[in-house]
Amino acid sequence: MSLILVITLIGLLAGIVGTGLGGAITLLWRKPKNNSISLMLGLASGVMLSVVLFDLFPEAIEHSNELYTIIGAILGLLVLRLLAGYIKTEEAEGDYIETGILLGLGIALHNFPEGLAIGAGCVAQAKLGISLAVVIALHNLPEGLALATPMNIGGWSPVKVVVASMLPGIPMGLGAFVGALLGFASPVFLTLNLGFAGGGMLYIIIYELVPQAYGSKYGLYATVGVLVGSVAGILLAVLF
Repeated sequence: MSLILVITLIGLLAGIVGTGLGGAITLLWRKPKNNSISLMLGLASGVMLSVVLFDLFPEAIEHSNELYTIIGAILGLLVLRLLAGYIKTEEAEGDYIETGILLGLGIALHNFPEGLAIGAGCVAQAKLGISLAVVIALHNLPEGLALATPMNIGGWSPVKVVVASMLPGIPMGLGAFVGALLGFASPVFLTLNLGFAGGGMLYIIIYELVPQAYGSKYGLYATVGVLVGSVAGILLAVLF
């Protein structure tokens, strides 16, 4: 088996295992009540907000600068707004499903540059690339949890929830392949890509997750969820 193929498989596994595991965790709450729904959506909002503010944006700025990060974020907001108008479902809980799909798209967008890092790291030093893959897989666990939560609430079967959680990990395998071929990538491209993903996720948090979390009379549960999710996301960003 060629080295590039092995590196691609490492990136692919890091992507699908991380988000897939996060999605599987949500199956512990198959039939949540209204207060649990507010809490879970609040948790998802908090986790994703901390990922964007303490992981994606700082990483984007580190690769290039604030200007390209802001440009990418604005583009991400606009594109996700357009996509939201086209993603419609016929499910009884269609709004939740739509939110989950949009989150999956946002996560898939930022998995590609993370795959690039794995691929380039493996080329430079095998141990470095594998370490990056493990850390990124752990990082993707809360993201998988966040995207699977609204799908679970929307009534999708356990199999569909887990498969949908794994799919956003595929671009990481593609990124690892490209990273292994190139050994590096344009810093500006990485910054725009990460900023784009962060902006798209901000749109989902502000216009989808938070309104749904506070859509019932259980606003206190939603607030607790946002706070706990934010703290958990920050801790994961710091630790991993």
